[in-house]
Amino acid sequence: MTRLYVVRHGQTDWNLENRLQGSTDIPLNDTGRAQAADAAAGLLAQLTGAPTVVASHLSRAIETAQILFADLDVVIHRDPRIGERSYGVWEGLEADLRQVHHPEDYDRWKAGLEPRIKGYETHAMLAERTAAAAHEWVQRVDAVGGGDLVLVSHGSAGRMLLASLLGMSTSGRALGNLENACWSRLVPAGDGGWCLDRHNVGAEPVAV
Repeated sequence: MTRLYVVRHGQTDWNLENRLQGSTDIPLNDTGRAQAADAAAGLLAQLTGAPTVVASHLSRAIETAQILFADLDVVIHRDPRIGERSYGVWEGLEADLRQVHHPEDYDRWKAGLEPRIKGYETHAMLAERTAAAAHEWVQRVDAVGGGDLVLVSHGSAGRMLLASLLGMSTSGRALGNLENACWSRLVPAGDGGWCLDRHNVGAEPVAV
């Protein structure tokens, strides 16, 4: 049965500045590229068979996948369903500006609840689309008896995907964050579901 890896992209300038990126297409910075390169050997050593690699449609995820698998002859598929959530009017804002302009929503956010801001994609919506993508790709890989499936995604999208596949609540923060250029692994469980085998594994931030 297919094992599923969920990988977060490397660092961007907006990550460094604590700006919410969401659906905005922000590229990797030099640290992010170094993180992906440093994480490649460790991730590749874990894989069995010829992996199927799927990246979000956003450039920071695509470039991370390209760096991770630069030494393998694999196709990098793209699927917008594993793209990052839309943060609506919060995209591009640092934490202090989110607090100034939307204090009640910011307090909800810090408490693990969801803000009620224009354009925000809810946990439920995000979990539904990312899980649908994962199920479809797992079926494709299983049908051809392939190797592992690697989804290169984002922080919130990856966390909601993992929580959904594990049958966990998508509210609050029961599952810890997935850091830049780190990965988690799900393995098939006996009941037909998934088991979280490893979480948030990867390289430490690289100085450049």
